[in-house]
Amino acid sequence: MSSDRNNPEYQLLDWHLDRLEGEERSWIEQELNRDAQLRAKHEQLGRVLAPLDAWQAPAPPQLSDRVLSFVRRAKGDWDTSAPWEPTPQGARERAWPFFRLREIVAVAACLVLLVGVLIPGMSELRGRSQRAVCAGNLGSIFRGLTAYRADFGDSLPYAGAVHAAAWLPASDRAYASNSRHVFLLSKLNLVGNMSEFLCPADSAAEPLAAEGRASRADFSNTRNISYDTMNLAGASPNVAPPPRVAYMGDRNPLFVGGRFNDSVDPDRTNSPAHRGRGQSVLAVNGSAEFVPTPIFGAAHDNLWLMNGVRTYSGDETPTDHNDSFLVPGFPAGH
Repeated sequence: MSSDRNNPEYQLLDWHLDRLEGEERSWIEQELNRDAQLRAKHEQLGRVLAPLDAWQAPAPPQLSDRVLSFVRRAKGDWDTSAPWEPTPQGARERAWPFFRLREIVAVAACLVLLVGVLIPGMSELRGRSQRAVCAGNLGSIFRGLTAYRADFGDSLPYAGAVHAAAWLPASDRAYASNSRHVFLLSKLNLVGNMSEFLCPADSAAEPLAAEGRASRADFSNTRNISYDTMNLAGASPNVAPPPRVAYMGDRNPLFVGGRFNDSVDPDRTNSPAHRGRGQSVLAVNGSAEFVPTPIFGAAHDNLWLMNGVRTYSGDETPTDHNDSFLVPGFPAGH
């Protein structure tokens, strides 16, 4: 543990840059849940880092090949073995008379090296910034959950059951979107900023307009929510004391466009949200973490699967209170 343990503010930047592990990271997350002022500073820092999400700097295509091609062309334009001499008056000047080939090659090598080091480094920093914003969003949602539980007998948001309805849409049966449960946090104004339901890495995301949400029953479409939530069609977790069971996280790769996707290995495949490197997860106990595999919690539960079931039609429901089965909601306008 760092010598700054009594000064959690000093470790906020390290948290955002994913430099903390184990005991230090858990302690900071506990302090964030406990201290409102620290949480406000944490969110302000997340907003400062957020502009990195919009920064795009793809490496120029075939940069090294283009540089070397230029060098080869330049080599034929002048004799690099002889020192440069002033051009006689009236004679045609040669292109680039001030550099030898070895100097051009040295500059080219430096450019290629800088691009090879700088671009991946900025990409990694951008990824860390996105994960930090994700964690901030999930923290805000957890505060809404806490308020909901205080008002509704310590229960998780639940919009009610629909008889014989499936949680995946299909033309031959009734359908009840799973996202309508978490939408209650917006409907009741417990999460006021609709952007907090969006992952910063989701390029297609758009926040639902706040106007009229009190009269709605769900999000407008899948672009309004980037996160999947616990399947509440079956058993929900015991929340006293709150367990480290996933309530919400980045999208489950087994369900794409309202259909079951059987082309991925659920034991090895991460959410596509963060380039497949892992997923942000909010647990019922309030911890928000980025995990590098779909295996989560002390029970080593798979976030994508329900009790080991491998094939889904949308009728399956959890029977285990400790089963973290994250599924998407497909609102009516999906």
